Amino acid sequence: MVYIRSPLRESTILQTLTSAELQPRTELETLATALEQQGYVVLPEGLPVDVAGTLMAYLEQVDDGAFHSATVGRGDDQQRNRFVRRDAIHWLDEHHPALAPWREWTESLRVHLNQRLFLGLFSFESQLAHYRPGDFYRTHLDAFRGEANRVVSLVTYLNPDWQDGDGGELVLHTDFGAVHVPPAYRTVALFLSEEMPHEVLPARRDRFSVAGWFRLNSTVPGRVDPPR
Repeated sequence: MVYIRSPLRESTILQTLTSAELQPRTELETLATALEQQGYVVLPEGLPVDVAGTLMAYLEQVDDGAFHSATVGRGDDQQRNRFVRRDAIHWLDEHHPALAPWREWTESLRVHLNQRLFLGLFSFESQLAHYRPGDFYRTHLDAFRGEANRVVSLVTYLNPDWQDGDGGELVLHTDFGAVHVPPAYRTVALFLSEEMPHEVLPARRDRFSVAGWFRLNSTVPGRVDPPR
């Protein structure tokens, strides 16, 4: 099912589409349509099984030492701030052979979003995030209007058997209220980077996710746009 906001009521009511109702659409089309209509979409079990399996296998090969404390800001303005966020991250090498299914799926989504929504998305970058018990990320935007090149944010989760009470929910602060997204295995959340304030509530067990951003190319004469 996919979360959608009812266009008929000024409230935070979330409707669901059953799998039968989704059958005429591809998952990519479902993501693009909801993103266009409301600026976000949450699709439980939206990540293909084979792609999720690839990411899980990759995660198992990543040593704890390969994660480093996350920072806030970008470029020369990056700094660690444990009052804002406490997760640890590991940037994914998009060209790693083991990540080919992930790269192919996100590329298919990038192309589809461009075809449907004319966004001009140029590239994609992503990272693993590890939230230990007690870790959180306060409310923030992934990009500031007119000042960044991140356009669409993508989050998916690698937590089999996540239970109510384990915490760690993603909270999207929409115009119609807060949408809580449990970090359940294979759930996909997609939202506009400049438009959607969001946060991660404190986790009560180890929590793993992959966060990624579809980007514009902001290269200008004398400065090549870095991947991050």
